[in-house]
Amino acid sequence: MPRFASCSIALFALLLLHAAPAQALVDVQCDGAIEQTWTPGLKAISRVVTHTNASDYTHCTTSVSAITSGTLEVSASFNNSCVANLGPSQATIAWSDGSTSTFTFQGVGASVVGNIQVFTAEGKVTHGRFQGDQVLLVHRFLNTDLLACLWPQGLTRLAGSTSLTFTRL
Repeated sequence: MPRFASCSIALFALLLLHAAPAQALVDVQCDGAIEQTWTPGLKAISRVVTHTNASDYTHCTTSVSAITSGTLEVSASFNNSCVANLGPSQATIAWSDGSTSTFTFQGVGASVVGNIQVFTAEGKVTHGRFQGDQVLLVHRFLNTDLLACLWPQGLTRLAGSTSLTFTRL
C-alpha cells in the first residue's frame, strides 16, 4: 500500500506541473522521442557522470507556422544516480525555422509506476525565441532493465517519449 500511495502522490504532482495558470498562453508544445546515455553508467549510489540527451521533437503545435519541429541536445556532467536524478542544466533547442531557444532548468527523476520512469523539469527560456517563457519538459521511459543499476557498468542508456511546453505568463 505505501508504494501505491507514493506512486499516486508522484502522479498527482506531475499533473499539477502540467496545469497552467488561466492567464498563461502556450507559445509552443512539442512531442517526440528521446535517447539518454550516462558515462559511466548510473548506479544506486550517486557519482559524477556525463549525461547526454538527444531529443527529436517531430510534432510541434504553435502559432509560428514555420516551427513544425525541433532538435535538442544536452551534454553535462554532474552527480547522478538511479535513485535521484537531480541537477540543474541548460539546453538549446534548434527550431525548424532556423531559430533557437536556450533555457535553464532544474529536473527531478522518479520511478512512478512499476518500470515506467518519468523525468520532469521546469525552467525558463533565457535567450532566443520565446525568451522569458516558462518551460516544462517531461521524459517518459519504459525501463525494461531494472537490474542495470546493480551491474558493474550501471544503467547506460534509456529511450522513450518526451514533451516540451513553452508558456508565456
